[in-house]
Amino acid sequence: MTKVGRHTESFEVRGVRNGSVLTLRWAHGQLSGDPPTVDLVEVEAEVVEMSSLDPFRQRDGSVPAAPDGPEGHPLERADTALALIRRVVDRITRVTVVAPGPGAH
Repeated sequence: MTKVGRHTESFEVRGVRNGSVLTLRWAHGQLSGDPPTVDLVEVEAEVVEMSSLDPFRQRDGSVPAAPDGPEGHPLERADTALALIRRVVDRITRVTVVAPGPGAH
């Protein structure tokens, strides 16, 4: 699978959840695609964010720590977003990093 890192700007995931083929897209902190799956990933992100405030939590390592501050939400970074998608999607068949267009920084 294609490498998604913390500095990736955009990626697409194809996979299967509950027997249905789906596509999710993440770009600059925004997730789109199959509405029920997007909703579930957003709920998982809220759980991760809330659990980071719990001093007694046990880290399982399945979602990398998000940075503190305004960009601290787990869906803000590509690597944490992909980790959350992996929690929700039953089988991922392809991950494609979308290269920035000409003139992009």
